[in-house]
Amino acid sequence: MVQDFIYENFCRPIMDPSVQGYNFVNTSVYAAILFLAAIFVVWPFLKNNKIKPDFRFMLSLLPYVVFGSALRVLNDQGILHKTCNPLDLNFLSFTPGIWILTAAIAMLGILVAKKFAKENEFGKWFAGFGLLFAVPVVMFNVTLFVVWDGFLITLGAAIAATFIVKKLVELKYKEFFSDKLNVLVLGGQILDGFATVTATAYYSCGEQHPISGIILGVNPFLFPLVKIGIALLLIYFVDSDIKDRNFAGFIKIAVAILGIATGTRDLITLAAGTCL
Repeated sequence: MVQDFIYENFCRPIMDPSVQGYNFVNTSVYAAILFLAAIFVVWPFLKNNKIKPDFRFMLSLLPYVVFGSALRVLNDQGILHKTCNPLDLNFLSFTPGIWILTAAIAMLGILVAKKFAKENEFGKWFAGFGLLFAVPVVMFNVTLFVVWDGFLITLGAAIAATFIVKKLVELKYKEFFSDKLNVLVLGGQILDGFATVTATAYYSCGEQHPISGIILGVNPFLFPLVKIGIALLLIYFVDSDIKDRNFAGFIKIAVAILGIATGTRDLITLAAGTCL
């Protein structure tokens, strides 16, 4: 009974292409794992190593986020095979294994940077360590690109939309983006929204997440609007209600990563012709 439950909700969505990759059960479990790991593992690790979760740290974290997204696309392409066995290294190339791998590399990068970086050089060392992993995987992905127009148009539109929304919000709330990290939170969600719409509305990609699928089913162009609304509301409540500014920054970084990671994966998937 338990084995059947695990197979139907976790293994089959991985192994069977005819089944949607995510459902309400595995999505809820993965979200709970992500939340618990963030609060009880990642956050204490950052505090113990005196890492300030701010805009500069998020910038140096981007190579790790891109690495995880690019590696995930290699699994989508079938270059890395799908498996339900946690002991198989390929398990680390898709959810939830990809989170474990990327977080472990990022934490190792922090330790390396803390050991070798001189004063004010932590960010360069940390980002550089991440680039060692990100660049080879991204470059391999680029060799697969066939849909450059969709990739560049979507990326350009996401950047332009982020700038426009930022300016519109600042007309009424001038200090809303005084924390530069807020721009990355907004931009990450917009990137995810735009990449999803392009991949599903203009190409043959399907949406794997059930809640996103419901929104897209109503109207595809409603999805980025929902993402923008969520990002702005989260920024507002975090800045208003959380007094610990470091923890506030940590929450923002988590949300920015979710948007940038999924958006980058969708962009690379689109460019690699997976949706053709």
